[in-house]
Amino acid sequence: MSKYHLPPLGLLATFEAVSRHRSFTLAAQELCLTQSAISRQIRSLEEALGLRLFRRLHRAIEVTPEGQRLFESVTRGLDDVSACLAALGAESKAPQITVCASVAFAWFWLMPRLAKFGALQPDVDLRVLATDQPVLPGAGEVDVAILFGSGRWDGLDSSLLFGERVYPVCSPAYLRDRPPLLCPEDLLEQTLLHLEYGKQSFGGVNWRTWLMRQNVAGQPVRRGLRFNSYPMVLQAAEAGHGIALGWSYVTDPLLAEGRLVRPVDRTLETRDGYYLCTSSEAVHAPGITAFLEWISAEAAVHGTLRMRQGNAIDAK
Repeated sequence: MSKYHLPPLGLLATFEAVSRHRSFTLAAQELCLTQSAISRQIRSLEEALGLRLFRRLHRAIEVTPEGQRLFESVTRGLDDVSACLAALGAESKAPQITVCASVAFAWFWLMPRLAKFGALQPDVDLRVLATDQPVLPGAGEVDVAILFGSGRWDGLDSSLLFGERVYPVCSPAYLRDRPPLLCPEDLLEQTLLHLEYGKQSFGGVNWRTWLMRQNVAGQPVRRGLRFNSYPMVLQAAEAGHGIALGWSYVTDPLLAEGRLVRPVDRTLETRDGYYLCTSSEAVHAPGITAFLEWISAEAAVHGTLRMRQGNAIDAK
């Protein structure tokens, strides 16, 4: 014996549509049925309940008081079922995360590590937006952003991944074909590779800033090469076209592989850094939480390796 004494649920759905539209014709269009089929279903429901649910007027219908009470109850039930199904469907879908980072950060640091995240979180759909125009989380499609700066952005939760360390790099062949470079002043005699966006980038560190912080007051003797893309700068450095500034999070692995070397052992460390940022509302979303925990752990490993490399250089 059924727990619920109900008429066929299809009849209740038809009744809800007719009551909402106050029209057999509009209900028939919504449910893709004929008007006569709608009329038969309503008649069957009234007979099953022993109640009159509608008054048939000339070119119109009117819901009876009994019909109105039933309509309100059926509407509440269907709304609850619909909301439950929507929630279940959302839970069954793979969480999608959009991460925004600079082109250099996305290309050199994030992309080589993405396979690790995919292995740990195979159900998360990760989308990477690489752009040198910073996009703040919560303002559109971005859930997480790696931003460079002081770590203070209104309305955002931020945590430091690592600080900024900048030092000169070049190819082993470039260094081998020239007299030894003994101090930063010797760089003024070399071809310097410049990164230019038409605005300050990477915190404003450029060759002029780097040399000034090393107490070098002169000007480069040779004409340099200028690029608007950091991957192009490093490609030119590897090809032996000159000396570039290397940001440690990018160039530390290239030094370890022997693709680049440091012509002089001087480093500039700024007060700014690379921060993991998300909106305060989204920080606790399951997929976002998993990504934040993973990338923070990767940054900690990066910091440990960098410290070991620094100690090895000091030992030399």
